[in-house]
Amino acid sequence: MQSTPALFLLFSILFNDQIPGLSCVPHDRFKRNGFPKFSEDFDIEDLFSHRRAMTCGSRNVNHDPQRAANVKIIGGTSTPYGAYPWQVEVQVRSSSGQGEHQCGGAIISDTVVLTAAHCLQGVSKSKLRVIVGKHNLNGVDKFEQTLKVEKAVLHHRFRKDGTHSNDIAVIKVRGSIGFNQYVQPICIPEHDNVAASDWCVVTGWGAQNAEQIDDISNTLRAATVKIIDQNTCRSSAVYGNSHQNILDSMLCAGYLNGGIDACGGDSGGPLACKTGGRFVLSGIVSWGDGCAKKNKPGVYTRVSYYAKWINEILQTLQQT
Repeated sequence: MQSTPALFLLFSILFNDQIPGLSCVPHDRFKRNGFPKFSEDFDIEDLFSHRRAMTCGSRNVNHDPQRAANVKIIGGTSTPYGAYPWQVEVQVRSSSGQGEHQCGGAIISDTVVLTAAHCLQGVSKSKLRVIVGKHNLNGVDKFEQTLKVEKAVLHHRFRKDGTHSNDIAVIKVRGSIGFNQYVQPICIPEHDNVAASDWCVVTGWGAQNAEQIDDISNTLRAATVKIIDQNTCRSSAVYGNSHQNILDSMLCAGYLNGGIDACGGDSGGPLACKTGGRFVLSGIVSWGDGCAKKNKPGVYTRVSYYAKWINEILQTLQQT
């Protein structure tokens, strides 16, 4: 990794108080009862004491998931509430009106979330909900907020360069996200901020057992994964003979020996890498050959590759 801090995209857009709507700066189904906005016991003073975001990519609750262990796990370790305050749950409303877990996502401003395009394909925005401050899928967390979707923009070349290509989407929420110590944005990179062998953290509610990918976790989990260089990931032993080429717009992370990986239900969630003391959204959970298999690391959308596209979409959203 470079020794100088990475430059971060859109400070003048995402973190300028003079721009309206943006201030200094959130496969598997899981049913819940409706879309509650807050728990009944939330403290209104605590909620708004941190109404303005801290510096992007910072947090008040520390957590350092263990690196590869000898045991074979999928879901990593349980996280304390607030350790990954940019984490989002994307839900789809079922025909019964209940919210079902669809994917993860990441907050980049008080109105915008990034996720994977495949999470939103074929889904009406009226059926989507964005849940921030979420930790436990079985209940309502203290600082949980539920927001409707104003607009969802899938990359215009999604799946045009292969089955999993250009797997990125922007969600603009209706209203704005209330920042507090449990809800904060993550930084987005202007330039590539990771190198082979860097350690990053992937988070989500995905399956913990590769044989039971429909059985997602009730609580947010995290796993530390290592960035794998492109040549290795493109080799015949890894994804060289895959139906999808490893494009420059993708990055691989995990362990060639297997054992730790994102899995079903984690799609769209953040791969966060620490740069210059801040967490940066380096990747978005996209695809893989199974979960935690040998020589089949997770494949992520490389966020830095889409810096210009993200900028253009945010500029457009400001005007609508």
